Amino acid sequence: MTTPVAVPLRFTCMKTKTFIHPNVVLTNQNGSICGTPSVSRWGLRVSLPAMVLAAFFALAATSVRASDPIGVFAKIDKVVFEPNDSAPERIQLFGAFCIADTKDRDSYLPPQKGYLYCKLPGEKSEVARKEWNDLKSAAGTGEVIGFGSRHAPLPKVRDAKDKPENPNVYSLGFGLVSTRQRGASYPPIKALQATAEKKASEPKEKSK
Repeated sequence: MTTPVAVPLRFTCMKTKTFIHPNVVLTNQNGSICGTPSVSRWGLRVSLPAMVLAAFFALAATSVRASDPIGVFAKIDKVVFEPNDSAPERIQLFGAFCIADTKDRDSYLPPQKGYLYCKLPGEKSEVARKEWNDLKSAAGTGEVIGFGSRHAPLPKVRDAKDKPENPNVYSLGFGLVSTRQRGASYPPIKALQATAEKKASEPKEKSK
């Protein structure tokens, strides 16, 4: 009995070069297929498995981009540490804020003016203090900064006249995010900048 021998198969199209790629095949002028079946009729053809894989990875990438994990975007005017600057346990952030919308994972609420009052988290307090120092450095510069996590309890924006009490826990997310990383046209950043420009264009009240 003769033992079968596996031989690589080659498919040749009329008036074309031999092509043996498993996923891509060529066709001749009358549209007939040489090689694995494909979903196109003309010229270079990509097989169905390759297209399915490409679509899967494209959808996965879109899904990743569709959710912004940042909890707060802020344009900070002033920062106050409590009880002192050397070892703060609480922080007051004054300015304008776009808080993550809990009903839409990729949206943020309109800008709100006031202040956030937060306390150190139970873990990684030194990491939080480092972020607080960076936020203080950004205060008054006009830079929009993103921080915190939309997947943690979000801080509330308090009226500037409200007494600071019952601080929210400062959430550590993915570090601080700058305008350069998201782009000036990113919705919460654009909204905060527009609010600042509107305020700057308003006539100042004359002192009595």
